[in-house]
Amino acid sequence: ELAFITQMIFESAKYPLQVFWFTTLVSKKENLASLYKTLNKVSAVEIKTIEMAQGQKTSRFLAWTFLSDLQQKKWKF
Repeated sequence: ELAFITQMIFESAKYPLQVFWFTTLVSKKENLASLYKTLNKVSAVEIKTIEMAQGQKTSRFLAWTFLSDLQQKKWKF
């Protein structure tokens, strides 16, 4: 999981202005610290982690953007 998402982050940095939010599911909470370091390394502007629970299982999704606040406001949907 960690290697796959790390590669995804590096690939996302090639398209910083083409995508508003990049997202991925993270099942292992212990991977988050390393993923946050990688996101900071590629200069992600905003990073969010949203936890989700289904019965006994908790997972989370990680979202990041390279767009500044101004770029986000100008974004055309």
